[in-house]
Amino acid sequence: MSVILGLNAFHAGASAALLVDGQPVAAIAEERLNRVKYYARFPTHAIRRCLDTAGLDFKDIDAVAFGRDSSANRAKKIEYALRNPTRLLKLIKTQASRGMVDDLKQLISRECEVDPASLRFSEHHIEHHLAHVASAYFISPWEKCAGFSLDGSGDFVTCMMADCEGTEIDIKHRIYVPHSLGSLYTMICEFIGYQKYGDEGKVMGLAPLGKDAYHDIFEEMVILTDNGVELNPRFFVPFGESQGLSIDDSGQVAVHRHYSDEMVKLFGEAREPYTDIPERDQDLAFGLQRVFEK
Repeated sequence: MSVILGLNAFHAGASAALLVDGQPVAAIAEERLNRVKYYARFPTHAIRRCLDTAGLDFKDIDAVAFGRDSSANRAKKIEYALRNPTRLLKLIKTQASRGMVDDLKQLISRECEVDPASLRFSEHHIEHHLAHVASAYFISPWEKCAGFSLDGSGDFVTCMMADCEGTEIDIKHRIYVPHSLGSLYTMICEFIGYQKYGDEGKVMGLAPLGKDAYHDIFEEMVILTDNGVELNPRFFVPFGESQGLSIDDSGQVAVHRHYSDEMVKLFGEAREPYTDIPERDQDLAFGLQRVFEK
C-alpha cells in the first residue's frame, strides 16, 4: 500500500489531502475544522482528519508532498536582491522563515505532537506553480495540454507556462517577482477599500458597474512584452512589506500596502473599507478587469 500526504501550509487555504494507492481518499481545508477563514498556518486538524478518514496513522505515511521549494529560482532571488539592496534584509528574512518548512519530519512532529522516530516518509518539495499546474493537469481528462498558473507569487515566480503530456510537465517559461498580475489585482483591490485576502472576487463583481474611464493609465500600469508582462514600478510599492503578505495572530493572511503615492496623486485617497463606493472606484475595478483580461 502506498500512502501519500499532500500539504498546503503557511499560506491562505492551509489544507491536507491523502492518496492511498494513487486514489484520493480524503481532502479538507483547515478552516473547515477550526473555523478561521483562509487559515494560513499549519493544517494540524486537517492532517489528522484525513488519516482518521482512511483509518491510518502517521507511521503509515510513505511520502509527504509540499507545494513550496525554497531552493527554487535561487539565482533570480539573488539577482533581485543585488538590484534592490534596500530590500535585501527583508528577502533574507523571508527566505529564512520559508526555510523552516524544509524539514517536514521535524515540522509534522512538532505541530502534530508525534514522535519523530515513528515518521518514515520521504519528503518532496514541489515548486509552487508546478504544484498548481500538476493539481489541475493530473485530474483532467486530457493526455496532452498546455499548463498555465498565475497568482501573486510563489517561490519567486508569478506565472508559469508548461507543456503537459502523459506523466510529464515540461516548464517552458516563468515570469518572476516583481512583475505579478496577481499583485496588480491586489493593489487595486486594496486601493478601492477591499483590503482582506480573498476580496478579489468582490472587485471582479464590481467591475461591470464601471466604465473605461482610466484606459490610458492602466495601459501604463501593466505592459505586455514578448516574454509576458511587466508592472510599472511608478504605481506600486512592490509586494509591500514582507513580500506583500504576512500571517496575523489569528492565523489569517494580512495584506500590506501595495499602492504607491503616485496612485494617491492620480486618484485621491484610497477608499476606507465599508464606506459608500464612488464612481471612481467602480471605474478602477472596470479598468483593472479589462487590462487583466487583455
